[in-house]
Amino acid sequence: MATILLVMSVFKISGQEAALELPKVKISGMVKTDLFFDTRQTVSAREGHFLLFPAALQNDVDGQDVNDKSSFNFLPIQSILSANITGPITLGARTSALIEGDFFGTSNNDVNMLRLRHAYVKFNWTKTELIIGQYWHPLFVTSCYPGTVSFNTGAPIQPFSRAPQIRLSYVPGKIRISGALLSQRDYVSMGPDGASSKYIRDAHLPEIQVSAELTVKEQKELIIGAGLGYKQITPQIKTGKGFKTSENVHGFSANAYLKRTGKYFTFKLEGAYLENGSEFLTLSGYAVRDTLDYEKGIVSYAPVKSISYWGEVHSNGKKFQAGIFAGYTENLGTGVDIKGPFYLMSNMPVKSLYRVSPRALLKFGTLTLALEIEYTSALYGTPADNGEIVRGASTDNTRFLLTAMYKF
Repeated sequence: MATILLVMSVFKISGQEAALELPKVKISGMVKTDLFFDTRQTVSAREGHFLLFPAALQNDVDGQDVNDKSSFNFLPIQSILSANITGPITLGARTSALIEGDFFGTSNNDVNMLRLRHAYVKFNWTKTELIIGQYWHPLFVTSCYPGTVSFNTGAPIQPFSRAPQIRLSYVPGKIRISGALLSQRDYVSMGPDGASSKYIRDAHLPEIQVSAELTVKEQKELIIGAGLGYKQITPQIKTGKGFKTSENVHGFSANAYLKRTGKYFTFKLEGAYLENGSEFLTLSGYAVRDTLDYEKGIVSYAPVKSISYWGEVHSNGKKFQAGIFAGYTENLGTGVDIKGPFYLMSNMPVKSLYRVSPRALLKFGTLTLALEIEYTSALYGTPADNGEIVRGASTDNTRFLLTAMYKF
């Protein structure tokens, strides 16, 4: 009897049976295996899978370039497992959630291990959307990004990052206006203690991103968007001489993009400007500008700037698609005199880089077979006292990539 009274107190019954809406879970994902061959040693992650650019010249005592050596690998670590959850109306909003992982690992030491890609809760009101959790960084635009077969998705030309965030979007019609506060987790800034999220945590200010996007859907789809961002990090809270310091380095970002989807072809174009953006796997970062206190070892910093452009066109066939990606990025330096080390994604600074990658895909329902040829040329340099990267020698690599992908 007590149990019945308890149930009635939770679910009010008024002539009809009360209904409790339970969350619905849909499992989806992808099984993907990449088979690739490189004509040169590369700067990459996860046993060569995530390709960034060809390795620099490294001559032995006989003057032979040890990095002029081809390699291959077969890896299924990009396979993905997702749980999409739809829930009841809460706070007047339709609720949903996503948790997604792959087997890419979080470092080269734990390749093949399960890692968290996305994990967020979403609230959808009539014209407003709120996301709380880990998702793509706003600089990786999900409505307009390179459709390459390679998992690098255009990096280091295309900024690449996922980040814990709170993102609020207002969609009154064809326009989406978004603002986000972000931290770092897997994609983190470089610094005196290596790659770490502690630099942004110690700055006690989340990264701020705002963006606007216009979508017109008539006979053809047109998407135009742009965004701005600001971030600051604290590379040190204690100097090498043991004294407290709180010097920050800031970083601004901006991007603009366009996507046009026609009956037979889709065209995409994007440009991005970054300061202090090593966590995006780009050519930017920061450097020690000057020593403010020699006795205590307190230094100041200056952001390293980069700019990138890419474009893509591909066909829209249901069974066969062909496309080509082309992009360019350049390290613009700091613009001020530098008296200390640089903190960049790569130990060997790259002055500029360009890439061309044609591809072809055959689709058999949920199964896709794809071939991509990715040519990347990197111009290495040396940091100068004026903050510029002085051009040096260039290297190039051609990757032949064959992929088998099954989505479910």
